[in-house]
Amino acid sequence: MSETLQIGQPLPKLEGMTKHGQITTVQAHLGPKQTLLYFLHGTWCPECVGQYHLLQRYLPRIRETGAELLVITGEELETLTAFLQSTHPSLEYTVLTDPKRNTYHIIGAGDDTVAVIVDGRGIIRWFARWADHQGEPGYETILLALREVPSHSTGARPS
Repeated sequence: MSETLQIGQPLPKLEGMTKHGQITTVQAHLGPKQTLLYFLHGTWCPECVGQYHLLQRYLPRIRETGAELLVITGEELETLTAFLQSTHPSLEYTVLTDPKRNTYHIIGAGDDTVAVIVDGRGIIRWFARWADHQGEPGYETILLALREVPSHSTGARPS
């Protein structure tokens, strides 16, 4: 993993676009207690499509831990927008796009999928990286990490 992702360190400043094409920061979408950031490649492959729907199915359990969910994809804006419009039921979490994959470069993700838990102050509390679904930690492992990592709901976020 990149030197920029270290447990106990602030999440680097990451930018993306909303489905409406507005530039935003990942930090602007962090929840007050903790956030699960999930970096997915796109919306076109069966594995990625499956991940979006699995995340939707696990969303109530993610939120039971006090966490929010934010997905970042490297998809082109038009493709992401079409995908989000086609999902039924609609996804109930935020998906940002970064077609130039700058966020992936900053966190050192390469072509891998990455899950990061960030507390309410923007501090990295846990992360996992996997190249294919055989190496994926699984949602039960991620839920366990969400329940066990320290979450801080007070204090200013690092800028």
